[in-house]
Amino acid sequence: MAPAPQPPQPGLVPFAAATLLLAATLVAALTAGHAALAASAEQATRLVRAASLADAAAHQAAIHQDDATARDAALAQLAKQQAPLLTHVAVIASGGADEFGIERGSGVAFASQKLDAAVNGALLEAAKSHATAAEDALQKHQPMDGARLLVVLPDTTQAIVQPFRAAQNKPEIGGAVALVLRPVTAPDAPWLLWLLPLVALAIALGARKPLGERIAPTVAMAVSAAAAVLLLPALPTAASGGVQVLADGWLIPHSAVGTVSAAGASWVLGSALLLTALLGPVVPGLAAIFGALRKDPVPYFYVGPALFATGVLVFVPFAVGVGLSFTGPNGQFLGLANYREVVETAMDPTSATHFGRTLAMTVAWTLINVVLHVTIGLALALVLNQPKLRGRAFYRLLLIVPWAVPSYITALTWKWLFNTQYGPINAMLALCGAQKVDWLGDSLATNFIANLLTNVWLGFPFMMVVSLGALQSIPADLYEAADIDGASAWQKFRHVTWPLLRPALFPAVIMGVIWTFNAFNVIYLVSGGGPDHKTDILITEAYFAFSVLRRHGLAAAYSVLIFLLLLGYTLVTQRRFKATEAVNE
Repeated sequence: MAPAPQPPQPGLVPFAAATLLLAATLVAALTAGHAALAASAEQATRLVRAASLADAAAHQAAIHQDDATARDAALAQLAKQQAPLLTHVAVIASGGADEFGIERGSGVAFASQKLDAAVNGALLEAAKSHATAAEDALQKHQPMDGARLLVVLPDTTQAIVQPFRAAQNKPEIGGAVALVLRPVTAPDAPWLLWLLPLVALAIALGARKPLGERIAPTVAMAVSAAAAVLLLPALPTAASGGVQVLADGWLIPHSAVGTVSAAGASWVLGSALLLTALLGPVVPGLAAIFGALRKDPVPYFYVGPALFATGVLVFVPFAVGVGLSFTGPNGQFLGLANYREVVETAMDPTSATHFGRTLAMTVAWTLINVVLHVTIGLALALVLNQPKLRGRAFYRLLLIVPWAVPSYITALTWKWLFNTQYGPINAMLALCGAQKVDWLGDSLATNFIANLLTNVWLGFPFMMVVSLGALQSIPADLYEAADIDGASAWQKFRHVTWPLLRPALFPAVIMGVIWTFNAFNVIYLVSGGGPDHKTDILITEAYFAFSVLRRHGLAAAYSVLIFLLLLGYTLVTQRRFKATEAVNE
C-alpha cells in the first residue's frame, strides 16, 4: 500500500510571516498582561494609602462639625497636598441635630472641587448606606467591614467613603468623608520588547532546518517570551492590614480596606509559557495558509468575512470573558480566587451560590432531557418514515412547529399553562376531579417537571428531523435483503437502521447536550430557578452572580468552567464513540 502523500512544506516567506505575526502577538499579550497587573498592584497600594488618609480626613470633619471654616481649611489643605493621589475631598453631612439641638443640613457640605452630578449622587447614596452599616457595627460592638468603604463611581473611578460620629462616643452618625482617587495609568513597556519579534524570527529561520518546521517556532517563541519576562519591570505588591481600632471615639472602628496582593513574575511567566505552548505549534499551519493565500487568494476572500465576524463576535468576547474571570468587583487582579470560590461553594451550604448542587442538577437535567429528546424524536421519525402513512407532509409540518416558535415564547406559554389559579393544566385536573397542583410553588419536583416538559416540547423536533433525514438516506435494498433473510423488525433496526443512523444521530446528540446544558430561557422564564435556586443550572447561576450579586468576575469564572466541561465532554465523546466518523470508516 502506497504511503499517504505528505502535505507540501510552506515556503520561506509564509513561514517567516507566520513566525513574525505570532511572535508579535505573544509580546503584545505579555505587555498588555503586565500593564494590567502593574496597574492593579498600583491601585491596590493607592487604596491602602487613601484609606489611612480617609481616617485622618474623617477625624478633622468630626471634630470641626460646628466650625465649617476650620474644617474646610483643613480638608482643602489635605486635598492640595495629596493632589497626585486624589481628585476630590468631600464632606457629606447626614443631617440630624448637634448637642444643642440645632438642626444640621444634609448633603455635600464641602468639596475641594465641583463634583459631577452623577458622582455627587453616587457619593450621597454610598454615604447613606455606609452610615447604616456603621450604626449596625456600633450596635454589635464589632469593627465595620473595611471592604464596604470602597466605592466604584459611575465614571469607573474609585473612592473611599468613611463615616464619622455626630458626637464623641455616641452611636449616631454625623456624616462621611469621601476621597476620590485619580485613575491609574498603566506603565509603558520598554521599547526593547518590540525588537523581540525580530529576534524570534531570526531564531526560527536559523533553527528551521536542524529542528524542523514544528520545533523551531516553539523554540523561538520560548526565547522571545523569556526575554519579554526579563525585560518587564518587577511588579509592586500592595500592603495588607488587619483590624485597626481608632481612638478618641469620633470614628468607626473598621478593618483595613480589602486589597489583594498583585501577582508578580510568576503570573507573567506562567502566561508566557502557556502562550508559547499555544502559539509555537500554530506557525506551520498558519504558514501553510499564507502560502495558499499567495497562490490562490479567491477562496480566502469568500471565507474572510465569516472568519472576521466569528473572531469579533465569538473569540474576542470569549477572550474578554476569560480575562474577566481573573478580576474582582473593582477590576483588581485576583488570580484564581474566583475559581477557588466557585469550588468552595460546593462545601458551603450558606453560600449564595452552590456549585456542587447546581452541577448535579445540570447533569440530571441534561441527561433526562436528551434521553427524552432522542427517544421521542426517533420514535416519531420511524413512524413518519413509513411509506404507507397518509398525510406525512402534514404531520411533519405540525411536529416541527414547536421547534420553529421562538423558545422564549414557548417558555412563557408553558408557564401560563402551569399557572396554579388560571392555568389550563390545573383546569383539566379539576374537571377530572383531581386537586390543583402548585406547579411553580415550593416543590422541587413540580418545578423540575414544569421545566422538563417545556424543554422536551422544544427539543424533540430537532432530533426527529435529524433522524428522519438519516432514515430516508438508508437504501431500501438493505431492508429487502433483511426480509429475505427472515429478520424481525427488531433485528432490522439493530443491524441495519441503527448502524446507518448513528453517524448522523451522535453529532446531533452532542449538540443537544450542549444546548440543553445551556438552556437558560426555559429555567429562567418558567421556574426562575425556584424553589430557592434548587432548579438552577450552571448558566442561570452564572447569570444570578452577574445580575444580582454583581460579581462579574465570578460569573465569568462560571462561564469558563461551563465551557471547559462541555469541551471535555465533546472530546471524550468523539474519541470514545467516534461520533463524527462515517459508518464505513
